[in-house]
Amino acid sequence: MTEGMRLGVFGGASEGYTEQGLALARSVGTYAAELGLILLTGATHGIPYAAGKAAIAAGGTVLGISPARDAAEHVATYRKPLDGTTHIIWTGLGYTGRNFLNVRNCEVSLFIGGGAGTLEEFCIAIYEGHTIGALTNSGGIAGLLPQIVAQFGNLHGSEVLFGEEPRTLLDSLLLRHAARRTER
Repeated sequence: MTEGMRLGVFGGASEGYTEQGLALARSVGTYAAELGLILLTGATHGIPYAAGKAAIAAGGTVLGISPARDAAEHVATYRKPLDGTTHIIWTGLGYTGRNFLNVRNCEVSLFIGGGAGTLEEFCIAIYEGHTIGALTNSGGIAGLLPQIVAQFGNLHGSEVLFGEEPRTLLDSLLLRHAARRTER
């Protein structure tokens, strides 16, 4: 059921994360690899990096979508790592273009910690009608998402689930995503 499904992991790269958030990200990465999910990240530091490294260590596949045109720009201009993914797509589109492509290329979105960029990715996921999860005990924007969602008048077909335990939340997200696909 989950083999090859793409899970986007979104969260703080340089801000908006804590040690707790990093531990949660590592748990998500490991579990995603165990389930055969392909992890999608922004090919960056922080939460996505921790999830990606854990997935790779568990034998998983991690697709990073970079804001840069190539590896040289990725490292020199954006100061991003190359080792948190197994594959990188070079976009040359900067952060906003990368964020849009990252969200558009995943089937389920999971938010851990995060700052303004993570909030942008969350808004894109809402408008794209995703099945979305947020670990509310991870700090950053993910902890504020229950209040933000409560204020929305229209979720654009999205469904947002909240939780504090990575495996439980991910299981719920995958089940809900499968159910939503059969409902269409």
